[in-house]
Amino acid sequence: MEPFDVPESPIRPNRSGNARESLGVHVLSEHVYCPRAAVLAWESGEDQGDEEPNHGPRLDSFVDYDEHKFTEELHLAWGRFRFWAALMAPAALVVCVAWWFRSVPAIVVVSLPMLYCGAMLWDVLMRICELVREQAVFNAAKSVTVDLEPTKDYEINWWSLRKAGFDCQKPANSLNLFEERLRGKPWRMLIKDTKCRIPVVRKHKGDRTIQRQHIVRIAAYCRLIKAREKGDAPFGVIMFAGSYDCVVIPNTALEQSLLDQKLPEAREFLDQYADSEEWPPPPQDNRCVRCHLGKPFRYVPGKTDTKLGDKQLPPFLTNAKDNMPYHSVCGDRFHDRVPPHEKAVRLEIAVPRSPGS
Repeated sequence: MEPFDVPESPIRPNRSGNARESLGVHVLSEHVYCPRAAVLAWESGEDQGDEEPNHGPRLDSFVDYDEHKFTEELHLAWGRFRFWAALMAPAALVVCVAWWFRSVPAIVVVSLPMLYCGAMLWDVLMRICELVREQAVFNAAKSVTVDLEPTKDYEINWWSLRKAGFDCQKPANSLNLFEERLRGKPWRMLIKDTKCRIPVVRKHKGDRTIQRQHIVRIAAYCRLIKAREKGDAPFGVIMFAGSYDCVVIPNTALEQSLLDQKLPEAREFLDQYADSEEWPPPPQDNRCVRCHLGKPFRYVPGKTDTKLGDKQLPPFLTNAKDNMPYHSVCGDRFHDRVPPHEKAVRLEIAVPRSPGS
């Protein structure tokens, strides 16, 4: 399939920060996966602890709750329910009076407050049901003893972690380690006692496989926490979308050694890229198969446009077998064909690569 006509040169987005000043943890971890992904992460904005900060659904809003917070929110919700129920009674009475006099215009007018109160009651009731359901999940979670010095990955439930005495906090600012030109902000931080600080990263795309980029990311956050928070960071946590399942990633000498290896490689890459108009070549293996950056989308102007930072990129379009135009974030940014994502292969706009190619 042939590409559509596109501008001769795409817009180059603004980059987030100076490559020689500091390196974001998200950019570092993406470089471990793919140099092109690192460029996209660098130009997308500041690290917020998300695996994909500008794409995909958000996780449930209850992760910050504890037993006291659930109780408090339920108390407030029932208070709002009683308030709107109290307003509903006189509104219904006025409708009954209008019905008694059989005045259709009056019935229509005076029904509006009752309908509004009914809508508010329904919203509050749905909120109560949501809180009760999530509180039940919290209560059903098993109490466990968390190993504070793990040596291997293991799965754990989010609420079991919280029940083990970990409070949840959203970091306000990025942590900076100027000596190593490294900065980042985990999505959440679990705090136990006075010194234990556990970084939390959320993963909301792809499968639940833990790759080297996730290990490096956790190791980098742990190093930042130990240096700037003056706390212990013996492990990190990766949380998956659609559930409260987590994986504990240890922060041992092995993980820190991998970080020491990958950090200068990423810095050297970005230092070189900052002074060059050339783009890193596409991978020649099969890592694009499930990469969300290479996933093709049917082009719908105004809806599927690619935006990095404050810049909107012109689409690099390719006709698929259904004769519809498709594009991808990676293809738009690097002015290239859609990568061999599994969906692109099904649409016959890319050829699959073998693992050893």
